[in-house]
Amino acid sequence: MLPKTASFSFGLESYLCDFTGRATLPLIGNFILQAATNHAQKRGFGFDSMSACGRAWVLSRLSIEINEYPEHNSLIRVETWVEAVANYFTRRCFRIINSEDISLGHALSIWAAIDINTRQPVDIPTACPGLADYVETDRTCPIGGISRIPPLREAAPADAYVVRYSDIDINRHMNSIKYIEHVVNLFDMEMFRNSQIRKFDITYLAEGMFGDRLELFMQAAGASEYLVDTRKGSDSLCRSRIIWQESSRQAAGGIS
Repeated sequence: MLPKTASFSFGLESYLCDFTGRATLPLIGNFILQAATNHAQKRGFGFDSMSACGRAWVLSRLSIEINEYPEHNSLIRVETWVEAVANYFTRRCFRIINSEDISLGHALSIWAAIDINTRQPVDIPTACPGLADYVETDRTCPIGGISRIPPLREAAPADAYVVRYSDIDINRHMNSIKYIEHVVNLFDMEMFRNSQIRKFDITYLAEGMFGDRLELFMQAAGASEYLVDTRKGSDSLCRSRIIWQESSRQAAGGIS
């Protein structure tokens, strides 16, 4: 049996970073999901084994807390482990670490398993009988839970887009990180020059498909907190909470 916790390394080349010379939140989200994919695949409950029996993992909720965004040309590691397994959901945790073994942040994710054809949830212990053996009981995630994000009643549309080819993943629905990209793009350059996203929560409620026209509704929930509701018509596909904090970092390159 492989270790319950695994660690995966990622390099931050300059072309992957934003104008401040640091990793973006969507990039860190991609590293997190890649670590989850690799961990599950090596332990026999990843994409290949799930696909073989007509099932797939779908991300239900994700919370990312970042203390410091890594800089370009640095190397980071993402540790991941399964914290709990229930009938219809499993909790997976992450720790983001720099080359000096200093924690840069943590993440908590909640996953469901669905039938590929019916798109309905399936019983996880039945779909993945060996998954419970990998539940890590000797460590916890500092993110204790993901609080509910309320629907927005008064907000006006802040942006709109149509789901295209590059938004669709191997499960033939809109990729989880693409939702995050569109949310962070609601904020202007000046916001990122002076601040950084300290905490990002997202709850996925329905699938976005090719050709769907989506609207993003945003409203402030405090001095540094914003809520975003991504909708197809009157139906919410996902809801996000973004909490900012001041940053002392300087923009890199030709933008200052």
